[in-house]
Amino acid sequence: MAVNSSLSGWNVLVTRPEQQAKNLCDLLSQSGGRAVVFPTIVIVPINDDRVTINLSDFDVIIFVSRNSVAYLADEVKKKALPSTLLASVGNGSAESMRSHDLRVDIQPDQSIGSEGLLLVPELANMSGKKVLIVRGKGGRELLANTLIQRGAEVEYIEVYERILPSPSNQQCEQALTANCIVCTSVVGVKNLSILLREGLKILLDKPMLVMSERIKNYATSLGFQHVVVTDTSSDNAVIEQLTKMDIE
Repeated sequence: MAVNSSLSGWNVLVTRPEQQAKNLCDLLSQSGGRAVVFPTIVIVPINDDRVTINLSDFDVIIFVSRNSVAYLADEVKKKALPSTLLASVGNGSAESMRSHDLRVDIQPDQSIGSEGLLLVPELANMSGKKVLIVRGKGGRELLANTLIQRGAEVEYIEVYERILPSPSNQQCEQALTANCIVCTSVVGVKNLSILLREGLKILLDKPMLVMSERIKNYATSLGFQHVVVTDTSSDNAVIEQLTKMDIE
């Protein structure tokens, strides 16, 4: 593949958890840019809930992230009924489901989080349905609350939690040299402002690329001045959007 040098000379701060950052970092390199890897979240598994949940009880199982798939895919393949519908909140979790040999029965047209999934017709009338939401500890309540309003009985299984990393002083200093920032979650933006609080004034003036209006609204509430939302959450969309941004 020929290298696209449209990002030549750019240092892009990649804040994803380390295990999810490689593909984006590779694409940045292929485009002539340089990834400054600075994870703002560490993902660690939670194992307790899996002992008590009977996966064959549910009509719909919803995965809210790549990590939710990674930590429960094997058990879903073994224990969920063939009639159970498997749903993805967005493109990332759908890609992860397919890579783990899971069906994707329900996927929203718009990869905009819970809001997009709630638009699909399969989840419009949930009277009498049992739904399992597979997520990280402390996730949003919008999806569950809306499905309950539509008549569903909803349970959670929390299979991982997000913790704050402990970067070195050198890593923090390097992060502040980036030309722009990529953040994929509200938690990521929050943790970034905590980890780099001493250089926050520098950070607030840097262009930031995010995956949804919800993340943008949170970032602007913290004082970030130049926040742009990607068309979709795919890595290719991130690269495409970066090439359109004005970066000094």
